[in-house]
Amino acid sequence: MIAVANQKGGTGKSTIASNLAAVVGERGMRALLIDIDPQADATTMFGIDPSARPHTLYDVMVGSCELPAAITPDVATGVDLAVGSERMGDVELTLAGEMMRERYLTDALAGHIDAYDLVLIDCPPNLGLLTINAFCAAPEVLVVVSMTDRNAYKGAIALLATVQKLQRKGVDIAITAIVRNNVDCHRRTYRLLDQALVESGLPLLTTQVPMRAGFQDAVTAGVPLVHFNPDHIGAQAIRDIADELASTSTRTKAA
Repeated sequence: MIAVANQKGGTGKSTIASNLAAVVGERGMRALLIDIDPQADATTMFGIDPSARPHTLYDVMVGSCELPAAITPDVATGVDLAVGSERMGDVELTLAGEMMRERYLTDALAGHIDAYDLVLIDCPPNLGLLTINAFCAAPEVLVVVSMTDRNAYKGAIALLATVQKLQRKGVDIAITAIVRNNVDCHRRTYRLLDQALVESGLPLLTTQVPMRAGFQDAVTAGVPLVHFNPDHIGAQAIRDIADELASTSTRTKAA
């Protein structure tokens, strides 16, 4: 299980998460994408309208139903989706006064995810209770850094500090890798961020995801890019990332 995160918004984590899930599915395996982000971007990227669903992950987190009721099966080949909702923002308020509030997602997933080869959690762009729930549920974190935004690097460093704090409290979690997204090697911002990431010592994936309009075209169509345009350079980058994760991750049944 991998949490896809960065406390900075606009890094493209939902795009990466949804396309990685699609790659797992196209390779004949099963993936579950869990959308805990109140923006529900991963959900809409599959063309799903949360308001049209009888149950979402919000209902699971507040105890109104079990996880299977909030899952829409086969949103893409081999991919099931735990549907997100803008009401997830209310969950943090609900959990704030609860005992063991950081374990609610872990408990909700228990007994329901064993059939999947890969479970991905798309996190909110912050380090609030929902993200902490994801970090307590998933032993691994994939950090997405937009190479057009200096603040995305700061977000990654803040996320690292949170992971280290959880480790000191006995939580089994580690940053598996950093993926560089929205890459344009000709930009000065890219060069500065790339140097900072290399010098940070954080585990960088070799594959970098190029900045291309094709990703937004796929979002508009409600289809992951790897299916919308399988031969796109960005789609191939996602497949290469799946390969790297499979070879570097020691605790996940990856693609």
